[in-house]
Amino acid sequence: MMNKIEIDDLTRDYYKAISFRNEHAPDLSAVHILFYNEGILVNNSFRHPVGFSAASFVTALESEIAAGSMTQYLIHELHARTEIYGKLAQRISVYEYNLGGETSGRLPRGVNYIQFVKHDGNWRILSMAWCDEDENNLIPAEYLR
Repeated sequence: MMNKIEIDDLTRDYYKAISFRNEHAPDLSAVHILFYNEGILVNNSFRHPVGFSAASFVTALESEIAAGSMTQYLIHELHARTEIYGKLAQRISVYEYNLGGETSGRLPRGVNYIQFVKHDGNWRILSMAWCDEDENNLIPAEYLR
């Protein structure tokens, strides 16, 4: 039970670390400590996957904020399912996000598959791959329970 709570906390800390509002950039230094080694992040919401290490993801996010092309990003988990085996875990994390002040209607959502490893007694994110929902790719009902 404690492992699941630690993974819940780690996931929440990740989403919190990359969230910000009103052009106040988040403290992205927190992102690095959440990952094992360099980490692997893949956004597969586009025609071709876009891959990052934890460091290059932070750099890309900081660049978007500095350029003014991203003034807000709020993301949080709606539902999750976590499986743990020994010092390995995987999580299906359904999220929703807001890129601006618009809050009427349903916010954009997606699915993030996150893998974790336990190292020196602490859980760390090994990798994550996500895809935003669209009209051709709806989130399965079983992910929303």
